[in-house]
Amino acid sequence: MKRWIPIWVIPALIIFSIGTVWIRLFIVRTTYKINEVNQALTQMRREKESLQLRVMALRSPKRLEMLALNKFGLSQPRVDQIVHLKNGDSKK
Repeated sequence: MKRWIPIWVIPALIIFSIGTVWIRLFIVRTTYKINEVNQALTQMRREKESLQLRVMALRSPKRLEMLALNKFGLSQPRVDQIVHLKNGDSKK
């Protein structure tokens, strides 16, 4: 006695197979995009840290003092140039 396979089973298997392949490809593409974004994020974090170190170096008190002395010709104030304010004087 032969077993009979309904004719709709073959197209259903083909559709199921195509759907499975499509889902696998979608997962692979999505994983690839996630990895790219993670790499870009890591690179941006490194760049941010580098820029923060550069800002800290540019704001360094020693560097600012050297700029004031050499580039702008400033010097430490003389005693007669210093003005001391009392607590209430700055509001008047």
